[in-house]
Amino acid sequence: MINIRHANISEKEKTYRWLCLSDTANLHMGMPDYPESPIPDWVQFQNDFEDFYYLESGRQKGSMMIIENDKEEIGCLCYACFHLRPYSAELDIWLKKKRYCGKGFGPQALHLLVQYLAEKQKVKKFIIRPSEKNIRAIAAYEKVGFIRTRNKENTIRKYLKHTYLEKYGAGDYGFINTAVLIMEK
Repeated sequence: MINIRHANISEKEKTYRWLCLSDTANLHMGMPDYPESPIPDWVQFQNDFEDFYYLESGRQKGSMMIIENDKEEIGCLCYACFHLRPYSAELDIWLKKKRYCGKGFGPQALHLLVQYLAEKQKVKKFIIRPSEKNIRAIAAYEKVGFIRTRNKENTIRKYLKHTYLEKYGAGDYGFINTAVLIMEK
């Protein structure tokens, strides 16, 4: 049974290893398939995932969450709200090993995260932005209820606060190479 829980600061390095050093990293970043999104080193990861993601006091801005399957840790979810308009969250997910991929764990975990954010933080709008090349991820997000937008620019302007458009508007893969999927409750 899939469960999600908030990660704490002592788990930061572990979540880095799962994202950047696992056998799943090449599924969504780094050479050869994702040269536009190089694999971050530890320092870059710490800059991208500030401590607030791991602290209870930061949960209004965002949080790193651990995915468990029958109490076994299998990956991470992340949500960020600080750069978005009110009642919105940007989601991200990665599994720590390829053996957990393709089993439906990701969609189940995303569904739980959407429920949690809707209930606990009154989030009504969700956005997730994988690479256009990551067809498996896009299909998984659509299973959860995300809809791929055709007009990326308008969607990004609708979700992001104006002050963050330049820094985060292009997504991880550049504007053209980033798919934009949304769900509104």
